[in-house]
Amino acid sequence: MFLLPDDKTLCVLVGRSKPLVPDAWISSTLKASADALLLEHQTKVAEFDDAISRKRQDNEDFYGRHSAMKKFEGFAQAQLAMKSQFQRPVVTAERLRTFMLRAVKFPQPTSGDTEKLARSAISAVAASGWPPSRDGNYAGILPGTAGHRAQGLVSWAPHSGLPSYPEVRWAVQRRLPAALRKPRSEQIGSPNFDTGAQPVEDSVQVQGFVPEANDLKDSLDDLQLDQIGDRDRVDGVRSDLKGQGFEAIAWFQPYHVWTEETWGIYFDARKLDDLALSFLDDFKSENVNGSHSLAALLAFGLTYAHELFHARVEAALSWLEINAQQPRHLRYQDRVYQALRETPDWLEEALANWSAWDWFKAPSIRSLVTRMASNIEGLDRVVEGALDLAPPGYREWRLGHHAATWRTFANQLSTANPKINSTSIGLPLESALTGPLPYDFQHADIPLRFVGSGVIADRLQSHPSTFNVPPRRELERALKRFHHSLDASGGKGGHQKWTGPDQRAFILPTRDPVSPGVFKTFLHHVGIDKATYVRQVRPNL
Repeated sequence: MFLLPDDKTLCVLVGRSKPLVPDAWISSTLKASADALLLEHQTKVAEFDDAISRKRQDNEDFYGRHSAMKKFEGFAQAQLAMKSQFQRPVVTAERLRTFMLRAVKFPQPTSGDTEKLARSAISAVAASGWPPSRDGNYAGILPGTAGHRAQGLVSWAPHSGLPSYPEVRWAVQRRLPAALRKPRSEQIGSPNFDTGAQPVEDSVQVQGFVPEANDLKDSLDDLQLDQIGDRDRVDGVRSDLKGQGFEAIAWFQPYHVWTEETWGIYFDARKLDDLALSFLDDFKSENVNGSHSLAALLAFGLTYAHELFHARVEAALSWLEINAQQPRHLRYQDRVYQALRETPDWLEEALANWSAWDWFKAPSIRSLVTRMASNIEGLDRVVEGALDLAPPGYREWRLGHHAATWRTFANQLSTANPKINSTSIGLPLESALTGPLPYDFQHADIPLRFVGSGVIADRLQSHPSTFNVPPRRELERALKRFHHSLDASGGKGGHQKWTGPDQRAFILPTRDPVSPGVFKTFLHHVGIDKATYVRQVRPNL
């Protein structure tokens, strides 16, 4: 059951077989709400029928006792019959409107060309007048055979809040292509990556974290780091931090410069472990009784918060671009970021480190690490020392305490001028970074990947609460494990067709990594959940 674009017409779909995804036709939320509404209606009907029955009995008793009133009995019966007919409770779908998936119809191409089919569906979505899906998930439903007048259906849950960051990104790419580097890079961009070349499709994407959530802590419980050669590794990572800051551990590749398949946050998995070992060594120096799990939490959390700030900067510039309809990001990178590199005025890196400190001082993280460490003052010194062990710019992170710093940086983003006029206090633009944003930015909007192998990375990639989606090649191996074969003639354009032993087809887009919607459909297709995939399927691929 779906709601069509006029917002008042329902589309009721009848199929001869079950849908591939159980909630693709009726969502679990809609079903639960409908069940509750039906139960409420049945209760009202039962109460109404009981009231009618009692009134009917009262009438019979009354006219049985008063024979002189018998002549009015027929009139009383007629009144009761009218009440029973016209006042009986009715149930409508009006209260379910907000829970219904929206859907639009579109002509199904008779050629079976999947690219043409996708374009037809996209055009129908755009013409519907509804906002796009927040997570980019759309479900298509096609009739068994494509006749001349066959109609397809595409459904989704329109995003009802502020414009989502994914929509902002795509608006920049579609409406302002001059804002992007030409051509955009397809390679991993770390300047000092020394763990060996690795194709991006072999890296694994994990779920973006809300910094204050417990998912990260839960996934790192009871972790034990590999301490072989730890002294050399600790000395090495400290030297790297002093020269490169947190970019020695992870780096952010902006979508303005990298392709849709390669942009996002990347972690050097081995270096991440080395940073955690460095924290373990610092615990001893500062008399902090901290576990390997705490060291891993700090190593990942501080670095991730730093890199997320770079992603937030790109988001702020993207918003400026679609409002001004002028490129901003590349101009800022050339005239400000590169011009101030490794100077005390390198504010983006200073505020990125400040964001790492801000993550550490967040109430929920503070409460968590207080329970995990015996000496919180000593732990503060450990973190401050890590932030100070950095090149110029990074180590000026305490400037984040001052509101004027944020105004200066926001003006740099807007004007691409590294200096504010000495006679001016700058434009009041800092809310683009510090205040409630005019768009919906979520951490899961930023792809997060590990390159290479490491204890922390392996744990995050193997825990259901933090694993997000697999690389396409891994999903191909999973399909083979479930006895599917690739149909060379069945897929077209950017899609592959895989056929299972029961002759059911699975369409796999060739983009990498696969989208959350494709992965969810795969799980339903083979009849498992994400935890089963992570714990039982992935280790055997």
